[in-house]
Amino acid sequence: MARISLSNQRRNPSLNAMTSKGKVTITDVAKAAKVAVGTVSRVLNNHPDVHPEIQEKVWQAAHRLHYRRIRQRRAAVRPADGSHASRAGDIGVVCFGMEDTLVQLPVVSAALQGIESALSAQDRSLLLANIPRGDRIPPFISEGQVKGVILKGPNQGDLPTEPQNELLQKLYSLPHVWLMGRLPHAKGDHCNFDTDVAGWLVADHLHARGHRRIAFINPKPGQTQFEKVKQAFLSAAGRLQLEVVCIEADTPEHIEWPLPATTLQDKVDKLTQDWAGIPAKTRPTAIFVPSDRSAVQLYASLERSGYEVGKHVSVISCNNEESLLMNLQPGLTTVDVHAEAIGRRAVDQLLWRIANPQEPLAVQILVEPTLVERGSVVQL
Repeated sequence: MARISLSNQRRNPSLNAMTSKGKVTITDVAKAAKVAVGTVSRVLNNHPDVHPEIQEKVWQAAHRLHYRRIRQRRAAVRPADGSHASRAGDIGVVCFGMEDTLVQLPVVSAALQGIESALSAQDRSLLLANIPRGDRIPPFISEGQVKGVILKGPNQGDLPTEPQNELLQKLYSLPHVWLMGRLPHAKGDHCNFDTDVAGWLVADHLHARGHRRIAFINPKPGQTQFEKVKQAFLSAAGRLQLEVVCIEADTPEHIEWPLPATTLQDKVDKLTQDWAGIPAKTRPTAIFVPSDRSAVQLYASLERSGYEVGKHVSVISCNNEESLLMNLQPGLTTVDVHAEAIGRRAVDQLLWRIANPQEPLAVQILVEPTLVERGSVVQL
C-alpha cells in the first residue's frame, strides 16, 4: 500500500485546516429540521421520494441557517422507465455500523464540511446515507446515481466479508475511499490523520513540560484509531524515557452493529477512579485520553473526585473539536487532526480513483496533525 504523508505546515500550506466554527453543514440542517441526515441529503438534491411537508421543513431550516450550498429548487423529473437521472458529478457518503449520532460528532461533521466544500467548488453534488446496521443499500447506489463513494465505517469490531454483507459488495463495486479509520481487511484507499505524528506530539509536549509519569486512559480498547494513537504514543514515550501506565476499559467479548458513537460517562468514571487509586507518590501527573469527547467526560469525573485539571493533574487529548471544548476550564490542550482537510483530501483521492479505476495499488493519504496548546497541561 502506498502511504502519502501531508504536512499542513511545511509541504502544502493550502491544507491548513480552517475551523468549522460559523460554518453550517448538512448535519446542522438535519438537527434544525429534526430529521435524519440522509433525508436532508435527498431534499437538497431534489429527490422526489420525500414527503412535501418534510421537504419544506428541510428547506426552511437550510434558509434559516444560511446553509451555503442551497441550490435553486427545481422539480425532479423521473425518466419514463421510473429510474432516477444520474448527474455526472454526484458523489455519495455512506456512514454505517454506528448509531445515528456518529455524523453529529464534531470531528465527523468537520470532515463532512470539508467534503461538501470540495465538491461544491467543483459544482458536484453530495448524497449522504447513514445505515446504522449496515443492512440495506442506499437508493442512490442501487439506482446508479453516484460515480464513487466516501465511506465512514465503524472503528471497532470485525468487518464482515463481502459474501456476508450485501452493502459492502455494492460499495466495493464503486470507486471508494475510507474516511478517518479503516478496519483490518477493509479494501480500498484511506484518508486519515497521521497517528504516528499525533503520538509523538503528545509525548514530546508532556516531556517538554516536565512530566515523566503519564497515564493513557482508553475507554474503547480495540478501537482502531485509539489503538494506533496509543502505539505511536507508547513508542515516542519510550524513546523519551517516560513512564506510561495504560488504564483501559474491559474489552467487550462481542461487538454488534450499530456501535455506540460515544462512550458512557460511567465507563470514564471507572477509569478515573483507577487513576486516582494509584498511590500519590507514583500517580501519573498527566493523563492522555485519545478523544476530546472522552476528555470532556474526564474533566467531569476528575471534578467530582476532587481533582482540578491544570492544578492536580494535566490532561491532553486528540481531535480539537472546538464546539465541545469551548466551556472547559482550563482550556484543553489537544492535537488538531484537521478533519476538514481530511475531508477535502478524501474528495481529491476519490476523484483520482474515479479517473483511474484500473489502478490496483491502494493508497493511504495522511494529513499531518498539529498541537493546540491551552491551559490543561502545566509546567512541572
